[in-house]
Order: sequence, then C-alpha cells, then structure tokens
Amino acid sequence: MICRPTLKRLSLMTSKPQRLHQLAGMTIQSEAKKLKVESAAEGSAMKDAFGKYADYLNELNDKRERLVKASRDITMNSKKVIFQVHRVSKDNKDEVLKKAEKDLKAVTDQHLARLVKELNGTDFWKLRRAFSPGVQEYIEAATLPKRDSFGTRRNKFRIVTAQ
Repeated sequence: MICRPTLKRLSLMTSKPQRLHQLAGMTIQSEAKKLKVESAAEGSAMKDAFGKYADYLNELNDKRERLVKASRDITMNSKKVIFQVHRVSKDNKDEVLKKAEKDLKAVTDQHLARLVKELNGTDFWKLRRAFSPGVQEYIEAATLPKRDSFGTRRNKFRIVTAQ
C-alpha cells in the first residue's frame, strides 16, 4: 500500500501539469487576443488602402468618360469640316474653305481645348484609347483644307510651321 505522504506527493505532481496547462492556456488566450487586436488594426489599414485605390479608379473612370465624350464631339465636328471640304467646287472654293477654317477653329477652341484641359496633369498614356479617335479625326480635318494654291496637300513640316 501507498502511504499518505507518498500519495500527497503524487497528487501534487499530477496537479502541476494541469496548472501548467492552465497557465499555458491563459498565455495562449492572451496571445490570441493580442493577435486579434493587431489583425484588426492591419485590417483597417488594408481597408483604407483599398478605399483609396477604389477612389482612384472611380476618378480615373470618370475622367475616361469625359475624355470619350470630348473625343466624340471632336470627331463629329471634324467630320463636318471634312464633308464641307469635300463639297468644294471651282465656283465656291474660297467661301467653303473659309467656312471650313472657321469651323475648325471653333473645334480647336471649344472641344480640343477641353480635351487638353482634362488631360493636363495626368498620365495621358493610361487614357490614350479614350481620346485617340477624336485626335485622329481632328488631324485629318486640319490637314484637308490646308492646300496650296495648286490644290496639293501640304507636307507635315509646312502644316506644323503654319499653325
């Protein structure tokens, strides 16, 4: 049989691991609480970062829509100038070309200026597909009425220096 003092020592020995588990459980729980607090802080920082990026993308999409509208306006008015120049005959050459120049100046002052203002200070290469068609039509409309007295088109150097 086991005597009483031995039994008491055995009971103390068995309780020690339980106490260690209790102490370990308390430290594990406190560490888990610390991790939750830290992850909540990191989560809010992540949420803020994604919020800022979402705002940036919304602003970029709004700018893209404004550029597409400006590009469509430039395309529409440039086509009108091109069609005017196509109607040139010997009888009305001067008046049609003057009207085309006047309309082209209006396109430049109104619509192209709006496009330039919208692109000012941004990375225009991100938005180039939004405004490229309008600029191409404008270039065509600007080069078509600029003819020499012989009716030939000017080369690039003469168009750039004449502007």
